[in-house]
Amino acid sequence: MRTDITAGLLVGAGGVLFAVGNALHPLEHSEAAHAAATWEAAHLIFGLGGLLLAAGLPLLVLAGGAVRPSRLAAAAAILLAVTFAGLAPGAWFEAFIAPLPGGVDKTVEAGPAGTVNAVIGFGWILSVVLFGVALIRRPARPPVRWAGIGLVAAAVVLVAGPGIPVVEGLWIIPASMVAGLALAVTGIVPLRGTAKP
Repeated sequence: MRTDITAGLLVGAGGVLFAVGNALHPLEHSEAAHAAATWEAAHLIFGLGGLLLAAGLPLLVLAGGAVRPSRLAAAAAILLAVTFAGLAPGAWFEAFIAPLPGGVDKTVEAGPAGTVNAVIGFGWILSVVLFGVALIRRPARPPVRWAGIGLVAAAVVLVAGPGIPVVEGLWIIPASMVAGLALAVTGIVPLRGTAKP
């Protein structure tokens, strides 16, 4: 299979799964949320989506179908891939460790794992902004520019969100869904017309 098709499928599917997983996530982290029917599925689905994105984003930039190659696009795609891969253990932790009784999750988060998770989260938001800017500046096709705008907007909401006086899921979930769908567009748009022999 051609690299551009593989990259497009990985990023398209990964972005959709990332959005769907976030859509299934309860609005807050609580004991009731841990018992929700969608708790494990949400984390496993968006974690899998993140791994597909991690595998596909560098290939997508290499193939050049979504964004014209540049240093910014390459660096942002690699950083975004690394941070998406880094989110996977956190998704597994949230799915299976956070619901355990006795405050196990708080103990783990208070140690080095919490620091690593915070660094990965910061790197993810930064790379979303950088990749969004790369898509806005050098899109290979017009819809990709809109995807870049969606990525930057999602990152702004994620950074500003803690100042909004509502349950965190009311801004984290939609912003994460927008990021996932924007990345899906970035992967899917170049696939149009690639079915040539």
